[in-house]
Amino acid sequence: MLAALLCTGVSCKRHVNDAVGNPSEAATLIAESELLLASQDFNGAMEKSFRALDLSAENPLMQVQSLLSIIGVDIMVSRDADAWDKAVEAEAIARENGFDKELSSVLIAKAKLCSYAEISPETGRNDEGLAYAREALALAEKVDAPELQCEACYVIGSLYINKNRWNDPIDPDLYRTAGEWLDKGQALADTYDLPRLRRNGILFRSRWFQQGDRNEEAIRYFEQVLSTLKETDYLTASSLDDRLVRLYTRTGAYEKALDTHDDYVFHIQKYLQQKQDETLQEMETRFQVQEKEREIERSRFRTWLLVLALLLASAIILLGVGYIRKIRRRNAELKRVSDAREQIIQLLSKDLRNPANALAHEIAALSASAATLSSEQIREKCGELTKGMESINTEVATYVEDLLVDRSRRIADIGLSSREIEIIRLSAEGLKAAEIAQRTYLSVHTVNTHRQHIYAKMGVKNVADMLRKAGELGIL
Repeated sequence: MLAALLCTGVSCKRHVNDAVGNPSEAATLIAESELLLASQDFNGAMEKSFRALDLSAENPLMQVQSLLSIIGVDIMVSRDADAWDKAVEAEAIARENGFDKELSSVLIAKAKLCSYAEISPETGRNDEGLAYAREALALAEKVDAPELQCEACYVIGSLYINKNRWNDPIDPDLYRTAGEWLDKGQALADTYDLPRLRRNGILFRSRWFQQGDRNEEAIRYFEQVLSTLKETDYLTASSLDDRLVRLYTRTGAYEKALDTHDDYVFHIQKYLQQKQDETLQEMETRFQVQEKEREIERSRFRTWLLVLALLLASAIILLGVGYIRKIRRRNAELKRVSDAREQIIQLLSKDLRNPANALAHEIAALSASAATLSSEQIREKCGELTKGMESINTEVATYVEDLLVDRSRRIADIGLSSREIEIIRLSAEGLKAAEIAQRTYLSVHTVNTHRQHIYAKMGVKNVADMLRKAGELGIL
């Protein structure tokens, strides 16, 4: 560890944590998280969302939006308890600041989580979910947000379907009410041309028909919707094909099921090709924009280069003389540092060969604890360490003091907590998140959250970079 201090104590640059209050970057990260979520890269999406949350410390609106992004990922990977905790936090911020649109989104998420809790008659939370969904719908209508209105209607319909789940026979009034809410959601999706929600409506409608044992009606409905789709809406068409294959099979129309399955494969292939074409077009557009930006930058660079050449030509002699003097002073300083290092290396080598002398072990112990000590405490302990020892001179002792104080200051500048330092050191032992959680009596999610905070503070992206940076800072 002391060797790491010697290597980094002179040349390490001060790290400044600028991860607070950057709403523009946070918004970009949220958008990137949504793209990763769509491609089912859940870990990447969660990382982006947590980074956005870190950047939103002083912006309540971005905090709520970041939390909604995290909730979306948690729901996709069935971490309902984590999603609920984040939803409660987001709801409190949204209500306090009057963010009606964001509050509507949060309440829809809570209603969905209540719907997912319907695993037995005793544990159902349908009525609680309906209260959230109805309030969400009222807010969405207040702020004129058709997409949120549509989603709230679907969730209300889904909750009424849930209420009939354990009834045999089903309650016709509940069944009819569920259908009416699904009709409202579908009408909004069609009126405002919302393809994603139109696809969601197909899923809810399929479940509703199945609950009512209305396979023939479901077939006619899905065939009718399929015939009215835009030719290029391949993803919705594939969703309809998938439902029709199941319905044809259920009703014994096996030949139709086979033909529709071929249509499903065709629509999926067309959709993938469509996405590839969109990606290529986006890349081409981005390339053209970047080329224009580069040309502008090149023009600016040439202009500034000409100006700088004129200025430098007049100042070259003075700068040269100053540079030579600076080099001489630097060489003298490096020689002093080199001499001090050599003395420390010789001293440690002699101490390690001589078990009776505990100086090397005491220096290592002090180095390991420096991250949690103040500058005054470090200097006091260094003074006690070197008191009465003839084998280490004042210059070397001062050098060790300066190294340890500098390291402690750089760690404090980054803002690592004692818990985060503990997790870094446990990671260095090769422990995985689950093992660290067991050792520290934390949850795996909390350990991963600490890691994300560490990554943001240290400016790294993974465990390997974190450990390398920790070694440079002398934490390890």
